[in-house]
Amino acid sequence: MLEAAIAIALLSYLTLLGVLGIESLLVVGAAATLAGLLGGGGAGIVYHLVLRQSLTRLGASTQGWLWSPVSCHRLLDEKARGEVLPWFRVGAAGFLVCVAGIGMVAVAAVKAALVG
Repeated sequence: MLEAAIAIALLSYLTLLGVLGIESLLVVGAAATLAGLLGGGGAGIVYHLVLRQSLTRLGASTQGWLWSPVSCHRLLDEKARGEVLPWFRVGAAGFLVCVAGIGMVAVAAVKAALVG
């Protein structure tokens, strides 16, 4: 089911890249980039704070938690995973939205260059 949703989202995105005009791609792409940065960035900040708090509460080592936070996931118990991983997923989704928006702006720039 998840694979089908990903495939449909990717096909929809590629269709939008081909169908939308230059101005629409710029506006939608910029809006998606901003939404991804704000949503994903905010969630990323909360994720790091909750991860640090959970590691400290569990008495686990916090060495390297900022540079490689994913490697610290194995140190979390079930309760801590339930607190930390939703923020991780929201941040990752925000990153994907941001990259999709940047892709739209890039395609708009290429279309504009080719049109003249």
